[in-house]
Amino acid sequence: MHLDALQLKELKEVLEDEFRVLVETYLQDAVLRLGLMRKAYSEGDNDAGRQAAHSLKGASANLGANQLSALCEKVEHNAKAGNLSGCEELIGQVEAEFGHVKRELTQMIA
Repeated sequence: MHLDALQLKELKEVLEDEFRVLVETYLQDAVLRLGLMRKAYSEGDNDAGRQAAHSLKGASANLGANQLSALCEKVEHNAKAGNLSGCEELIGQVEAEFGHVKRELTQMIA
């Protein structure tokens, strides 16, 4: 499981029908942030990479995607240190973990 089931259960109880909207919005934004992260990597733009990783880190943590959030934190830290160029494998791990998270969230709202 790539998501914190208890955290998601609590969110579903609090948000009720809006939970679906939250998940759909997160998934759309995450795809955008991943694209920005990948673009920043290819262009050597540490600041843009840091911002994209930071945004995805927080949103993922809010939805209980803690492993994804931790990976984004590593990208953010490297970009802040001016070392986004060494993050190709790490960004690949972020993308792979997002694939798992997306699958699980999509199943929850199906």
